[in-house]
Amino acid sequence: MREQAAIAADIAASLRRLADALEEFVQIPKGEEQEAQSPAAATPTLEEVRTALMALSVAGHGAEVKNLIGKFGVSKLSEIAPEHYEAVLKEAESIGK
Repeated sequence: MREQAAIAADIAASLRRLADALEEFVQIPKGEEQEAQSPAAATPTLEEVRTALMALSVAGHGAEVKNLIGKFGVSKLSEIAPEHYEAVLKEAESIGK
């Protein structure tokens, strides 16, 4: 029963973070949105990667997300080097399809 409560708490926390990220996205003014799409901002951030992987986890692909992180030789997303974020996102696109 405790394990189920812990899982439910993790899912709730993930949903809150996802909702926060979506809220931020919706509130980006048009000028800033265009800046964000410039080539200089092409490198994904840890938060962008975390949000994408969290959405997959919430959708029931937690094991696949964990395997994806493991492909980069680490056990936690925060341990992945920033230069690999784009590759992580590219591989994540194929999860669940």
